[in-house]
Amino acid sequence: MQVHRISRAVKATSFALILCGAGVEAQTSVDIPVEEARVIATRALFAGETELALQIARSLLAIDPDDRDALLVVAAGAPRAGAAAEGRRAGARAFALSRTDDQRYEAARLTALAAVNEERFTLATFWLRRALTVAPNEEERARTLRDAGGVRRSNPWSTTFGFSIVPSNNVNGGADKNEVDDLGTLTGNLSADALALEGVRATLNFGTKYRFYQSERDRATVGFYYQAARVQLRDETAEDPRTGDPVELDSGDYSSDYLQVSLNYDRALQNGVLGIGLDVGSFDYGGEPYYDFRRLSLNRSIPLSDPLLLFVSARREWQNFDNDNLGETMRTNVRTGLSYKFDGGDRLSGTIGRVLSDGDVSSQTFEEWSFELGYSFAEPIGPVSLSLSAGVKKSDYEFYPLSPDGRHDEGYFYSINLGVPDVEYAGFTPAMTITGSDTESNVGRFTRNNLSVGFSVNSAF
Repeated sequence: MQVHRISRAVKATSFALILCGAGVEAQTSVDIPVEEARVIATRALFAGETELALQIARSLLAIDPDDRDALLVVAAGAPRAGAAAEGRRAGARAFALSRTDDQRYEAARLTALAAVNEERFTLATFWLRRALTVAPNEEERARTLRDAGGVRRSNPWSTTFGFSIVPSNNVNGGADKNEVDDLGTLTGNLSADALALEGVRATLNFGTKYRFYQSERDRATVGFYYQAARVQLRDETAEDPRTGDPVELDSGDYSSDYLQVSLNYDRALQNGVLGIGLDVGSFDYGGEPYYDFRRLSLNRSIPLSDPLLLFVSARREWQNFDNDNLGETMRTNVRTGLSYKFDGGDRLSGTIGRVLSDGDVSSQTFEEWSFELGYSFAEPIGPVSLSLSAGVKKSDYEFYPLSPDGRHDEGYFYSINLGVPDVEYAGFTPAMTITGSDTESNVGRFTRNNLSVGFSVNSAF
């Protein structure tokens, strides 16, 4: 049996010897078998004798740096003694030495707690996600999810990322018909790449936001967001409807990159919340710069009663196109609506929106009206969470080169969001989104139909 001499103060010695069943209080050191020392350190920790527990555990680690029991005592006790970094390192080492899921769960949670004491909230979230992968039962899983939500609220940094894979019958937003228009005065055929093309769109997005100011009434954040979308056409060879000749298409021509930097301020008022935002960024299409933008937004929510909420948003955006022929566009978007929360938690919402766009070219000058209804279920239906939305949209272009009557589009759109909350790994859950739209236009090239089925992964906190 391995024995080590552990020195301590008289009070600590007395405590240790009482646990060992000894009665000597005058001496300042005692020979204790390693196995018993582990028990003493653990009991001291639970009894609130943190310094004693840490002293014994550190002595055990001097003998064996991979003593998992001693590492756990340090992981739990060091943050209480103001040494959170030491506790976090000990917890991470204990996790690496663990052999069972129960051991890994214990070590991961202790490491997360130590990281919280360091105010390293993002790192704490990482360890809580690791704990979720080995949670022993549903009760512990729910507990860890609640803790992760609390860490997220405390964290000045908020980071999100996700990806989706979306098969679609119209990845390029192309037309359904070959005719340039259906007015009877102008006829012709569109090019192959102007028609709807089938394929798959893969999207990766990353966003991070830092809360640099917060009080009881208001907060201010700065953020960064990036989204990359890549397309793979089902067939990169098509027939030119005008000549019948084969045409080679490049999937890369339909890729896009979106970059945005944001500054936001929110203030709680006596009757709701006021939000102000400023965004700048750029949009690239087909690997080439398309436009830069500046955007100013104002959001206001007003509770009319406990279940009923009124919300209004206004946004002004300036777009500068890289192509000099397109020039500049100023766009105003106003939306208002009501949201009603039922007793069971389900929510019904209705929104009316209007867009006014004024551009240097006629294709960027239009008015648009929309109306949308949405319903989200608070509880899953069987194993599936569900939210639905549908709406109608009408756009009017006063001038359009191919039509003496201008261009007029009407259509509908819908979205079905499905989740499986019980299927979760490390706090991430799968989701499926079905979106569709159908637009009729007096200019045939803008008569379009789109159906997409997207698969994504979302964070549960």
